[in-house]
Amino acid sequence: MSELNIKHRGLLKFGILSISTMLQDASAISVAVVGMVGAFSNHSAASVQALVTIPSFSMMIFILLNSVVVKFIGKRNTVIISLLLALIGGVGPAFTSNFTAIQILRFIYGAGTGLYTPLAVSLLGDFFSGDELRSLLGIQAAVSAIGSSAMTFVAGMLVGIDWQSCFWVYFLVIPVLIIFTIAYPKNSDGKNVKKNEVVKNNLESSIEKKSKKLPAIVIIGILLLFVYFSVIMALYTDSGLAIKQLDLSNQGFLGTALSIAGLVSAAFSVLYGKIFKIFKHFTPVVILVISALGFIGMTRVPNMFMFTVYAIMISVSALLVPYVYSTVLENAPASSKNLTISLAMVLNNLGAYISPYFLAFIGKGVGKSDPVSAFLICTFFMITLAAIFLILAIKRQKIVNHPVVKN
Repeated sequence: MSELNIKHRGLLKFGILSISTMLQDASAISVAVVGMVGAFSNHSAASVQALVTIPSFSMMIFILLNSVVVKFIGKRNTVIISLLLALIGGVGPAFTSNFTAIQILRFIYGAGTGLYTPLAVSLLGDFFSGDELRSLLGIQAAVSAIGSSAMTFVAGMLVGIDWQSCFWVYFLVIPVLIIFTIAYPKNSDGKNVKKNEVVKNNLESSIEKKSKKLPAIVIIGILLLFVYFSVIMALYTDSGLAIKQLDLSNQGFLGTALSIAGLVSAAFSVLYGKIFKIFKHFTPVVILVISALGFIGMTRVPNMFMFTVYAIMISVSALLVPYVYSTVLENAPASSKNLTISLAMVLNNLGAYISPYFLAFIGKGVGKSDPVSAFLICTFFMITLAAIFLILAIKRQKIVNHPVVKN
């Protein structure tokens, strides 16, 4: 690392980590769903709810385009341009009531976010390594969750003015843009990776050229994560409509409740390593059962306090993401790890995008299309996912206890 980077090490960490505050903020405006459904009564509820998840669709496209863009304009410029796109797409809906225009702006917001999503991790790897890098990656996950919670809280305050005002929350992209621009060296663009790291990566790539096939456990994990995101987004897209259906008092507390749930989720993310040491590969089973109980509670929640409790229970299931990602890193061939993680990110965003339509389709099929019933459907899928992970965990345990010995 150059002398300049050593002198500004702390500022550099702060600058790179700052962009993670914006990674999960597409759902921050979920507090406006009720208002938007009323404003766009000529559109289906699912299509209005999709305004929350449209960024997930464009994110998955631009995550794949990230490497191409970086190749032409560099990492620093990619982050700056993508943050500008996120700013335009984020605040734009505050100034128009045209449904199609809002759809396009939400797509632009996701495009900007998708462009810099892979860089939130790779930039740390460019400048840091070893235990310091692992520590920063843990902080990065927590910063992302905290940023999402903070944005949801602020949006919840702004929606008291009107539903469009909650889009003002994306003006918070501006300080992030300023911090990153000041903190990140102009002439680095990821060229400070240590030579020994490059040699190591080249060595691993050459060693594993013959084993590029992804293990079944990796493929299964990614597909299960896709289903998980198709279900978990109901917490954001259906909550406002559900508490209205249940006629709860103090419904304006929704943004705060979701923010609290996000903060608790961030705390659990930081503790993931310790939690895994306790439950091992039964970790996803435990957290998915807790989440299922939370969704059951949502179907008959009596007040906003208990809504917050159940939202926390559901949010704990976010630990499934680091579990699957660690499974990918442990089992995928070295030459395929980056591509596999990118594929997982794409499917995660696809799952989040189709969530309203997926749940509406299932609900229509079973004759239960109201928001509260959507939580009951989510319960079923969470239990199903828990059962699958239980089978996988038992199978893993059998392999460990009775390994196959090759002659």
